[in-house]
Amino acid sequence: MSHRAALGTGHGGRAPHSHSVFSGPRWARTGTEPLTAYSALGARLVLSAIALPLFAAGAALLALWAASARPAGSPGTAVLVALAAVCALFTAVSAIDIAVIRRRRAERR
Repeated sequence: MSHRAALGTGHGGRAPHSHSVFSGPRWARTGTEPLTAYSALGARLVLSAIALPLFAAGAALLALWAASARPAGSPGTAVLVALAAVCALFTAVSAIDIAVIRRRRAERR
C-alpha cells in the first residue's frame, strides 16, 4: 500500500478542501505536517516590500530613458520600453502580493 493510499488522500498528498478558500484553511490537515510549522508570509512580505520600490524606480527610469533615446541609438527605444513594461509588471505583482499577504494575516487574527 502506498503512502498516499494509506493517508486516503489521492490528491498529490493533500486532503481535499475542508472549507471555502475565503473562510477557512486551504487544505485539511493530513496529520503528517508538524503542528508548529511556520508560514513563509513574513519572508514574502519582506521580499515584496523590497521589490516594489526597486521595480517601480526601474520602470520609471527606463521609461524616461526610452522617452529621451534616439531611434537609432543603442539600446533601441523598443528594448527600453519592453524593459520598462517588465519592471512595471513586476511592480504590480509585488503590490498584489503585499495585498494578499496583508489579507491572509488579517484573517489569522
